[in-house]
Amino acid sequence: MEIVLISDGPLPLDSPVRKLPFFFPARLINMNMVSPNTVGASKVAVVELSGASDAGLTALKSSWNSIAAIPVICLVSQKNRREVIQAGALGKTETIERDAPFALLLKRLKKFMEADLVEALPCTTPETTARAYKSSNTFLESLCLSTVEGAKIRISLMNESAEEMLTALKKDGLSCWLNAVETHHSATYSHSLQVAGLAGMLAKHVGWSEEDCTEVIAGGLVHDIGKMRIPLTILDKPGKLTQQERDLIDKHPVFGRDILKSRAEVSLAVKRMAIQHHEMLDGSGYPKGLCGDQIVPKVRLLTVCDIFVALTEQRSYRESVPSRVAVAMLKDMGPKLDQKIVACLSQMLFGRAFGAVTREAPAA
Repeated sequence: MEIVLISDGPLPLDSPVRKLPFFFPARLINMNMVSPNTVGASKVAVVELSGASDAGLTALKSSWNSIAAIPVICLVSQKNRREVIQAGALGKTETIERDAPFALLLKRLKKFMEADLVEALPCTTPETTARAYKSSNTFLESLCLSTVEGAKIRISLMNESAEEMLTALKKDGLSCWLNAVETHHSATYSHSLQVAGLAGMLAKHVGWSEEDCTEVIAGGLVHDIGKMRIPLTILDKPGKLTQQERDLIDKHPVFGRDILKSRAEVSLAVKRMAIQHHEMLDGSGYPKGLCGDQIVPKVRLLTVCDIFVALTEQRSYRESVPSRVAVAMLKDMGPKLDQKIVACLSQMLFGRAFGAVTREAPAA
């Protein structure tokens, strides 16, 4: 169940439609490619009329029956008479002002996309993990929305979801959490949820306080906030990235810094994890080339978890590597990473059955 996004060529850089795949399963198709095959079983269509050519609109009109049976929302500017007329000429549609608050578009779409994320979880998922997954996803959605609208980050929701995640990790185990979050439709969300869970469990394993564990989890949830400023056509690109695209993705810690610098409600520790998680102990990382003691333990731990998850998760353009191979690769990075943390990760994962890392003993 997904949204089909329709435009005449690439989406304009300022189009709010670009952000929708952070919130819903979505596919982008060109106006001249609309057909029963490309629309499929989509629940709703969103048409971006900005920059639409006469040829594109003619092609869309000729295939209108392909989407006429589902709700259609057209994004228009009321100041642009041509777009308003185009929307009216298409047939039965709803129009939303392109410059209206993004939350209004989300609210409208959610009426058509009522599926509960929890329904997609494995049937064996315990209630505690399912509840934490739902809470964490709610926070990530609010984080994306606050980034789009420039609003304050909901810190209480962040802390609550981090606490629920830690409770689920302790009670149900890490593998249960990873199996759950891998079902998410967004690769970006799934990655953040995996990193947060692994970091929280590793922090617990090395003996950090509950407060530090939850802060590391919060850092994992927030660490890739800068990717909100990178087009999803690049983030989720199925093939190999060009050097220009790779350079843009590498700027996400800088984008994260720009997003977070004015948000006094976010702790310094969480900001550091978002900005510095690609720094390396030998000074070879980015964006600042920090080294040694300039990188605090929470950042070091999150960096190890971020790289491990990136290596072991399935990507559209490459196969994942087994956990033991990923840990070996972390060890091969030598002085770039805190090898004491890498050793703790290895011991946590392979010192006992992976599926049992780490459940609390049931109460007597």
